[in-house]
Amino acid sequence: MFYLSWRQLLSRKKQSILILLGVSFGTLLFVSIAGVQLGMREYLAEQLLNNTAHILISGAERDIVQSEVTRSMYSENQVVGWVVPPNGKRDETRLENYSGWYARLNSDPEVFDFSPRLTANAILANGKFVASANVIGTVPERHVRITSVKKYMKEGRFEDLSLGGNPIVVGSGVAKQIGARLDQFIRVSAGRGVEKPFKVVGIVHFGNQQIDDSIAFAQLRDIQVLTKSPGRVSQIAVALYDIDRSTEVADFWQLISNDKVEDWQEANKMFMEMIKVQDFVRYFIIFSVLLVAAFGIYNVLTIMINQKRREIAILRAIGYGPKRILELILYQGILIGIGGGVLGIGLGYLLCLWIESIDFGFEIGGKNSLWVAYDVSTYVTAFVSATFASLIASFLPAWAASRMTPMDIIREEA
Repeated sequence: MFYLSWRQLLSRKKQSILILLGVSFGTLLFVSIAGVQLGMREYLAEQLLNNTAHILISGAERDIVQSEVTRSMYSENQVVGWVVPPNGKRDETRLENYSGWYARLNSDPEVFDFSPRLTANAILANGKFVASANVIGTVPERHVRITSVKKYMKEGRFEDLSLGGNPIVVGSGVAKQIGARLDQFIRVSAGRGVEKPFKVVGIVHFGNQQIDDSIAFAQLRDIQVLTKSPGRVSQIAVALYDIDRSTEVADFWQLISNDKVEDWQEANKMFMEMIKVQDFVRYFIIFSVLLVAAFGIYNVLTIMINQKRREIAILRAIGYGPKRILELILYQGILIGIGGGVLGIGLGYLLCLWIESIDFGFEIGGKNSLWVAYDVSTYVTAFVSATFASLIASFLPAWAASRMTPMDIIREEA
């Protein structure tokens, strides 16, 4: 049956090649678009995870309650009437029970590691040059375990933050603004005290100008001293063994705590919505192109069956049953699907390599070309989709051919 199917396809070479190219074109589009989209998604997700990890625990914003203010400022015997009642938000957010979180996270089997943080808006100065930056006080040995920051170190080592002497790692944009170099001392102030000298032990370059122009890292205890808030922690970044469990775990922790607990998807809703739109566009494209290719396969096989009616009558007369005739036509659709799928994923892979080699003249994540992913699941999905579409498209004409009998064909020919 396979040999007969192959011979019948070759008897109409031009039409078979055109349909094969249609299937391969749909597969190529899916592979190339998915490669670019997933590559950029992986880069953006990594950038987001560098900021939030899998789960971010932070102090919840609390409203100023009139009764609490009255109770804290006046005795119970005093009658107080506010002309302008106190309102608004408290001036800062902090974790209410860091020691409790420390004990819980250390004992939780789902937690890979965590890193406490204290973030401060600071002014960095070098001579007469100044720049504002968001300085993140962290525990270096923990921070490198839950993020990929080491990969983005342009100069120096992130682990050198563990050294003494107020070490600091600055973003490449910040370093450029103030003319800072490795092993140079700069002045840092957080608006709550005098300037303190910090030694630049590293320069990090994420490839995102907005981040690189406004970020710096330092030891947690050094930032606590700088902001005159000993023991204070504003956030805890948590990494789980299974990132897919982040939403469920975060929801559970939120139920048992007054602090704000967000998983990385909740903290980046706009990014997740963008992912959903990209997925819809990607699958819509392959569905549309393969649908057109499927109609082409249907038309080619229908025409072929009409032209090969006599051959089908002969096959039926010499003992080929309906099932064998069905297989004969289905094999042709499967051959087109497999051939188009293999050709499409091969061309798609080459196209992705070419796209990745193009220099666009602007930087994206440390390089001047697009990020492209070569996920095996993308190629498997493309191949299976092409084969399945071809199989479905060939079933109807195959079913019609299998119902033909020699007598019906003779009567129609007569």
